[in-house]
Formats: sequence, C-alpha cells, structure tokens
Amino acid sequence: MEHTEAWNLKLKKSGRAFQEEQTAENRERLLAVLEECHREIAQSGEFLPWFEAVLYLELPPVWQMLLCVMWESETRGKRIDIAEFQQLYCGIFRQELYSINGLPAWIYESEGRIILSPVLLGWLEGQNPILPTGAELILTKEKKAWGMEQLLLESEILMDRKGRTEESAILCVEGEEGSGRQFCMEQISARQGMALLLLDGDAFRGTEREMNACVLCAGLFGAFLCVRLGKEVRSKLLQELSECFSFYGVIKDNKRMLEEHPSAVVYIRQIPRPDKACKQQMAEALLGEWVSHLPEKCQMQQLIGRQLPIGAFWRYIRNVRAELDAGTSQLEQVLTPSVSTSLNFLPATRTFAELKLPKAQYDQLRQISSMIAAREEVMGQWGFGDKFSYGNGMSVLFYGAPGTGKTMAAQVLANELGMPLYRVDLSQLISKYIGETQKNIGRIFDEADKCDCILLFDEADAIFAKRSDVSDAQDRYSNAETAYLLQRIEQYAGVSILATNLLQNFDEAFRRRISYMVHFPMPDEKLRKELWDTIFPTATPISDEVDTLMLAQAFELSGASIKNAALHSALMARAEGSQVRMKHILSGISNEYGKQGKVLGPSQKELFDAFL
Repeated sequence: MEHTEAWNLKLKKSGRAFQEEQTAENRERLLAVLEECHREIAQSGEFLPWFEAVLYLELPPVWQMLLCVMWESETRGKRIDIAEFQQLYCGIFRQELYSINGLPAWIYESEGRIILSPVLLGWLEGQNPILPTGAELILTKEKKAWGMEQLLLESEILMDRKGRTEESAILCVEGEEGSGRQFCMEQISARQGMALLLLDGDAFRGTEREMNACVLCAGLFGAFLCVRLGKEVRSKLLQELSECFSFYGVIKDNKRMLEEHPSAVVYIRQIPRPDKACKQQMAEALLGEWVSHLPEKCQMQQLIGRQLPIGAFWRYIRNVRAELDAGTSQLEQVLTPSVSTSLNFLPATRTFAELKLPKAQYDQLRQISSMIAAREEVMGQWGFGDKFSYGNGMSVLFYGAPGTGKTMAAQVLANELGMPLYRVDLSQLISKYIGETQKNIGRIFDEADKCDCILLFDEADAIFAKRSDVSDAQDRYSNAETAYLLQRIEQYAGVSILATNLLQNFDEAFRRRISYMVHFPMPDEKLRKELWDTIFPTATPISDEVDTLMLAQAFELSGASIKNAALHSALMARAEGSQVRMKHILSGISNEYGKQGKVLGPSQKELFDAFL
C-alpha cells in the first residue's frame, strides 16, 4: 500500500511539473518517470492501478503522459478547459489538436471542460467509480448458495466455454420475486473472481458515453456485466450490449417475455423453489441452537412448509431467529404466514381425542391425515411428482348436516399435520362484476401457494354449484367462474377442504376431481352421550342431577347444538348463582329446538315438566 501511494505521488508530481512548465526537459523527465515506473512494477509483479490501467488501455508513452497530467489535475479539483487542453495536447504530442471528437473513450468534454472518465479516475484513486444512473458496481464474495448449486455449476461451464468462442452469448437467470436472482448473479461472478456490474433496465439510458463507461468499468474492475430487465421493453438495449460484450447476464421475472430479441445466443436458467430438504438445511444452518427454542405448536415441519422462493424463505427464517433471539411476544405473527384479506386464519388447536365421530369416519380421517403427511416423500423421493406433474394436490370434501363437526375436523387435521388453516371469505370471493370473481379466485390460490397451508371452503356449495344450461350471458359467466374454480382447485398443490350441508348441489365434474369424501352423520345416542360427558370444562360446577344418558336418549342434537345448549346452560346458571342443573340444560335445548323449528314430543315435554 505504501509503495502504491509513493508511486502515485511520484507520477502526479511529475505530471504537475510538466503542466506548470511544458518544456522539453520536463517532458523528458515525465517520460523517464513513466518508464521507471513500468520497469519496476513489471519486475516486482506488484499491483499498481496505474500500471494495470495503462496495460488495459494499451496506451503508448505519449498518451500515458496525457493521462498522468489529467489525473493530477482532477485530484486537485482543477478542471482543464478546451483551450488549456489543446495547449497541453500540443506540448505532449508536438502537434495541434484539430477536434476533440476523436479523443479516446476515457477522455471527454463536459460543460466546456475536458475531463477523465469518472470510472478511470476511481480506478486510479482506488475508489469505487462514479457510474451512470442505473449502473452499480457490486464487489462480490462467495457465499453458500442454497438450492442454486446446479445452476452455478452450469454457469461456470458456460463461462469457461465462452472464453473459447467468439460468438456473443447471454446468460439469462429468471425467477419469481424473492427467488434471489441478483444473489445468484453475484455468486456466478464471485466464483469467477469477478465483481458484478449491475444495470437497471428501466433507469439506465444506454447512451454511447454511458456504454463506454460500462465497458471501461468491466475491464478495469474485472466485472461481469448484468442487466436487470424492467417493465419497459427496450428493443435496442440488449443489442447494443451484445455489440460491446461477448458474454453478459440478464435478470428477469419469470412472467416477463424476453421481447428484446438480441442477436446473441441466450441461455435461460430458472431458479426453482427449494424443496423441503433444502429448506430444512437452510433453517437448521441459520437457526442453529434456536431450533430447540421453537414453540411446541411450531416445529421444524411447519417452518419448512412455507412455500417461498429461496431468498424470501431465507429472510423469513432470519426474522424467526431475530424474534427468538429478542424473546419478544411477536413470534407467532412472524410464524403465521401473512396472506390476503380474503383468507381468515383459524387457530388449529383441536385434537383427534376431541373429535366425536362414528368409527368409520374417524378411521377415514386418520388415514387421510397419514396420507397427507406422506405426500411429500411420495411426490419427491418416490417420483410421483415427476411422473404426474399436474393435479397432485389433496382435496377433501366434508358433507353432512349442520353442526356435525366438519369445521372442527379441518382444525384437527391442521393441528395433526402442523399446517396453518385458512378459511376462505366467500364475501371477498364472489363479485357481481364480470371477471372479478375469477381474479379473486386467482389471488386466493396465488397467496395460498406461498404457504403450505390448508384452505377451508366453508359452505362450499355456494361457489362449487352445478353448472346450468346457458340461457343468457349471466349463465355463461357463472359457468365460467365455476369452471375456473374447478381448474384452480385441481392445480393447487396444497390441501383443500370443502365443507357443505348439501352434497346434491355440487357440480358432478368437481366430484370427479375430489380426492376424498367424508360423510359427517348426525351423532347417534352413543356419540351424543360422549358429547354431553365431555362438553363441559372441568372447572364448570355441575349438579349431580345432570343425567347425560337421559339427555342423549331424549334429544337428537348435533355436536354444535349440544355445544350451544351447554354454553346457554352455563351462562344461565352463573346468572342465577347456582350450579349447572338439568333445568338450565333443558332451557338451552329448548332454545336450540326453537332455532331449528322443531317441536317437542310428548316424552320430551314430560322431561321438561319434571325439571322445570
């Protein structure tokens, strides 16, 4: 470093001496210093920015003299006007300068002054260069590139191949937002020992002077040029870059077409979403010992279930670690995926022990839970995901009378699988405006795709209704909405649960697409007895006169009605300052019967008369 500074000072001092007195003696002295500098650096093999710049620009001694003088003037803040430059040029080259238009790219006129390119000046001073608007020089460093190993290996092969051919080529890395496209390009550059010169396709204007600055920056700083394509299609930008660079990179969104049509060969590589094995490695590496501090209801499987691009998943895990490290109460908000307003998060705290169903349905739900848990391995390691790339999601239809436990069963499955549960808000889904319903449907599934969650469509027959014969335009659009919904539910790679009271209202095409159907019948006497026995919390004071067997035998109620009657009785008993007694429970049952329009039978009336 000291040697570099000493040579810089010596070069600048000689350049200033010549500028102040442009004599033949000072000219020869400056040439001698330049020759001495080159001889010593070449023999020692040391790094000197000046020497590297001269070699890259292939400057003969007279041009080196001009560069030396201008460098010294720039560092003193003294700008050379056109008249002074012509005099300086004549003193160095011993001939007149007739036009400044023929000057090399590293010198140009600006506001009546002749200046060095800011890129070259930054290189000589050992500083980051001042680049055109929309251009940025990134000093890269090799880092662990999760899920990008194959892409980086292929890029290295392409880089090596382009060194042996004259054909212009582009390495195009595409992916969704948050997939780490820029990071990938940084790692491609870092593995070649290069910096990254990144251009913003929208902000970079691409004038001739700006193109020259990019070429100069890439050459001096050893940078791999890459342009991030924006929304605006600029047909000439890639073509102009192809004329200046034999090999460069392009970053684009995977939904954006490459409409610029450059003449160069284009190698397109896509950054895929990481699989669960990759995400687990990422999470374990970043969380470290904090893995053991995760709350019980959020274990590793829930973390790695988030369906996010690589970069977005990394930021998500980093936020989880920050909350664990801070010990704040906001961890649950970080762990719970944030989705659209059309999806309502349902806490999944219910267990199979709380679920009261006939044995056949109970066993079927257990089996469905086990199969959903095994799906990742079957699709990935067993190869089903490669063989059948479409319609690999799991869809389950719960149908039966109201209050028979359909929503609760969805909560049980979510809890058992460690997956977040979201209920679709139908009021946000259906629109009276043509085309808006499909857009809302698309947004819901796009958001759900980002997290490994269970989607619950409650009262699903309202949106999965049978398609009708087309008699007017409204029927046509209604049928189109149903068809689109069927298509998206089949494409959805997660788990969908649909609950309905009216199976007969479902479209036949949907029934064919459903993975499993579970019937939720009204509970029989045995199940009603179990429900009455377990419905009251242990802290609730219950009178000894309460006969759950009598209640189960006398009243045919769903699980939801039993819950409502129990809550009614508890509130009534507390208001009276007593234990929960039969009269309170019967009052709750009477309320339920009234809501359902049922009439008490003779034996039931006798029971009421006995306790009321």
